[in-house]
Amino acid sequence: MNIPIVTLDKIFIKPDEKNIYFLDCTRINGTNEIVSRKSESLDSQIDRLSRTINSKKIILADDVIFSGTVFKTIINKFKEKDIVVIRVISSICSDEGYDYFKDNLKYGIITNYIMYDVIDQVCERDFYFGIAGSGIMIKTNNGLLKAPYFMPYGNPNERASIPLDKELDFSKECIKRSIYLWNEIDKLRNKKTLIKELPENIINTNKNEEIVKTLKKELKRI
Repeated sequence: MNIPIVTLDKIFIKPDEKNIYFLDCTRINGTNEIVSRKSESLDSQIDRLSRTINSKKIILADDVIFSGTVFKTIINKFKEKDIVVIRVISSICSDEGYDYFKDNLKYGIITNYIMYDVIDQVCERDFYFGIAGSGIMIKTNNGLLKAPYFMPYGNPNERASIPLDKELDFSKECIKRSIYLWNEIDKLRNKKTLIKELPENIINTNKNEEIVKTLKKELKRI
C-alpha cells in the first residue's frame, strides 16, 4: 500500500492530488506560529486534507529541515485529526532535526544530506526581491506580508546570520542583483512590472510603483 505524501514544497516533490498533496504554510518571523501564505488557513487545509486523503498514515516532505519546528507543529495538527505522520523526508536536514525525527517517528526520516555544525541554512531565492515563495512572513496591521532577507525589508543577520558589520553591503548587493533580474524580466515582457503584479505582497512597498523604480530608490536610501 502506498502511503500518501504531504509536501510543503512543490519543487522538491510535485503534488499530483492523488497520492501527493500540497500543504501551503510558512513560519511567521520571530515566532513559532505557522500560517498559510494564501487565503485558506493552515487549519482549514489540514481539515480538508484529512477528509481527502484515504489513509490514517501519511509522510511529510520538505526540501530542507533545520530545527524541525514547522514539521512538529504540523504533525501535532494531523494527530488531532487522527492521522499519524509515520516518516518525514527531505533533501537536506540538520543533524539536530535528523536525530529528533529518527527517534520520534515510527519509520524515522529519509534525507539526502545531513548538515553537521551548521550556523545557518539559506536559499538563494530569499535574497531576491519578489520571487514567489521567498523571504519570511511578517505579521503587520495590514495583514501578513513578505520580507526578503535583506535591508530595508528584512534583517539579514537574523534571517541568514550575515555579520552585523556586513549587513549593509550585503543588502546593497542583493538589491543590485534584484534590479538586474527585474530589468531583464521587464525586457522580456516589454513592459515595466509593478509591485501589485507580484505573487505576494511585500512589506513597505507601494503596490502601484514599478519594481525597478522601488529598488533603485531603496538602494540610494540605505
